[in-house]
Amino acid sequence: MQYQDGRWQIGGLDMAELAEQHGTPLYVYDSSIIERQVTRFQNAFSSFDHRIFYAMKANSNQDLLALMKKLDVGLDAVSIHEVRIGLEAGFSADNIIFTPNGVPFDELEQAIELGARLNIENLSYLEKLGEAYRSDVPCTLRVHPGLVLPNASRDATGWYQRSRFGIDRKQLEEARRIIDLHGIRVEGLHIHSSSIILDEAVFGTVAEVLLDLARDLPDVRILDLGGGVRPPYQPDDDHPDLDALASCLQEPLEHFEQQTGRKLQLWFEPGRYLVAESGVLLTRVNVLKEVGGRSVAGVDTGFHQLIRPKLYDAWHEVRNISNPDGPKQVIDICGCLCEEDDLARQRSLPEVREGHLLAILNAGAYGYSMASTYNSRPLPAEVMV
Repeated sequence: MQYQDGRWQIGGLDMAELAEQHGTPLYVYDSSIIERQVTRFQNAFSSFDHRIFYAMKANSNQDLLALMKKLDVGLDAVSIHEVRIGLEAGFSADNIIFTPNGVPFDELEQAIELGARLNIENLSYLEKLGEAYRSDVPCTLRVHPGLVLPNASRDATGWYQRSRFGIDRKQLEEARRIIDLHGIRVEGLHIHSSSIILDEAVFGTVAEVLLDLARDLPDVRILDLGGGVRPPYQPDDDHPDLDALASCLQEPLEHFEQQTGRKLQLWFEPGRYLVAESGVLLTRVNVLKEVGGRSVAGVDTGFHQLIRPKLYDAWHEVRNISNPDGPKQVIDICGCLCEEDDLARQRSLPEVREGHLLAILNAGAYGYSMASTYNSRPLPAEVMV
């Protein structure tokens, strides 16, 4: 978003005019921001043989997927439906990773028929894959790193303790037995990362855990560190630095190559990092009221269309598009649902009036993709500029 000539613009278009043309609530995505984020990621890891697979659960808008394809980014899918959406968007099957959790094995069989890559995260899937396909279908193995990660922050260690994703390190001996029994080709090792991880060194530590396992799996050529890299939501937000993260990976990978003679390709599956900052949710103020000593603006969206503040206590910046230069007031922005529906509390904004257009920022990830028709309200429109 840019403020120019007294108007807020996105992608060179006037935001108020977009709202008039398409109505509100309205999701707007700026393609130039997505291109910037992809370029930043590619540049940070340019010294590695690497690939990026966009975690499409963050936002599966068709225009957005078309842009990812143009930028030579693959897809990370977590349902067979996402796999099919990716194929419909023009992605080749070998550019789609399928990482299911708790789904019937039938979904994996469908993914195999479609030609997608498989990421296996439990012993049940591994056993069934080996029995049905033996060495004909390669896979990556999703590993849980265990309860303790040296050099990890308390938050990161606590998250991995709670995480259910991947084959537990205590089960890896059984996994190896299944792999040997059926001759399964494990071509990569994967770990799920979380946006709660802010310490770049954790990624280096996790890489060392996977590399230790890779020494005993001769077919491994891929090290997949998942996503877990978030952009800042506020100016002073802590967030991983990609250059520092890349630096933490350099020594472990070089050491592995020297020891084994194998050069691994590095994979990442960012979602939020690539698209969050591109998105704005435009909403119209319907009602102003004073209640409990608070000023409240009731708007025409709510947690049915942006659930992150409700579900995660997430912070999204709000701007008054209609009155950018007005005197400041402290106000709550509340949704239109018939229950507690706070989108932003106690925000200092230029004076808000009924009919004003507000913009909720950083809404490109997990906004529309998590939206519902709760209260029987329809989904909003989406526009890419």
